[in-house]
Amino acid sequence: MYLLFPELDAPLRSDDAVLVSLRPGVRPPARLRREGRPLGAAERHWRVPVEGNVVAAALDWAADDAVLDAIPDVWLPKVSTAFDDPDRGAQWYLDSLGMDELYAETLGDPELRVAVLDSATDITHPDLAAGIVDPLDVVDGDDDPSPLPGQDCPAGDETSLCDSHGTSVSGIVGARANNATNIVGMCPECLLIPIRMIGGPASNDVEAFEHALDHGAAVLNNSWGYTTAIPTPTALAEVIARVSAEGNGGQGAVIVFAAGNDDRKLSNFELQNEPGVFCVSATDRYHLPTAYTNRGASVDVSAPSATVTLAPGGGLNPTFGGTSAAAPVVAGLAAWMLSYDPTLTAPEVTDLILETTWKNPTVSFDEDGHHEIYGYGEIDPPALLARLQGGPGGDTSSGAPKTCGCAVGGPAPVGMLALVGLLLLRRRT
Repeated sequence: MYLLFPELDAPLRSDDAVLVSLRPGVRPPARLRREGRPLGAAERHWRVPVEGNVVAAALDWAADDAVLDAIPDVWLPKVSTAFDDPDRGAQWYLDSLGMDELYAETLGDPELRVAVLDSATDITHPDLAAGIVDPLDVVDGDDDPSPLPGQDCPAGDETSLCDSHGTSVSGIVGARANNATNIVGMCPECLLIPIRMIGGPASNDVEAFEHALDHGAAVLNNSWGYTTAIPTPTALAEVIARVSAEGNGGQGAVIVFAAGNDDRKLSNFELQNEPGVFCVSATDRYHLPTAYTNRGASVDVSAPSATVTLAPGGGLNPTFGGTSAAAPVVAGLAAWMLSYDPTLTAPEVTDLILETTWKNPTVSFDEDGHHEIYGYGEIDPPALLARLQGGPGGDTSSGAPKTCGCAVGGPAPVGMLALVGLLLLRRRT
């Protein structure tokens, strides 16, 4: 049967059974033992088959003094991780990170914005277009950051779309899910603000950050840096500090930077060491450092270099790499966290990531828990989820809202009142 609830857009399927929860410390009534079966050794929750009206049966069970709660055994909407995106299976890094555990909670907040400060981005790509907002090209001074035919191509090629970097980075962060197209991003229902800023004077860099701040970015991904070790320009350092503190409605924006691909030690006066910057080095599919990744005290965390992503023109890029491909993994994870719990501040996001990292046992971390390549460890999304849910390793002070969507799962043993405010069933206090 199906039950109608005014809070939901569609009726819920219900098995011919009632889910009964007992009060702590009470013995199961004899009737419950006769008619139902316990769902665990503790005998706190029982499934009771019903012939007839399950709502009436739930009300009958709720009237028992031993019962805390009784609801029809409904099938609640859950996110499906059986994506229809045809190239999801090639995304080894999502499997390595255990992202399906996080996707089962939410695919992202469709209002949350991630700014991608990069080269050109194909804003018409079918796996990106639905999530694009407020694009900007500070290089050409317009609102279309798309790559141009022949741009950055070898001499004589005037037709190919060769500037693929921004598109590939954007795909890792926010490729749309369940659209039967290409891949799945780290936060596939989040919005993207693509900003073309690579190429040109220092004012381009500052303008890109100002645009991200003005348009509500909660996370900023920067898969770029300077080709030599130079001090951060004062104007850029100032706007980074302001975005870090004032972004995302005053909660602070998470600013992610790639460590760089020069196989060198970062100096403390470089971009990656600016206050408010979260610096990411790159590991491979075996959790080993890549041969090119930069290192040093500036590195905060490591993440896999996401090699399978999008290419301009509507295609797939299966050979992306570098710390450019690791930074958007972390930026997408930060966006997912803010989707799961929008009350988190930027420092809380980065602290939670740092506190739940996996420390590779094959290398030695210093007395502060830091390694010059791994930073404070490799990101560990399932451990992060456990922390957000108040599991082992600590809890969070805010009650994180969890969104459900997409597909229908099996019968859900959860309190109905907390989810849909069902007025027909009275919870006993």
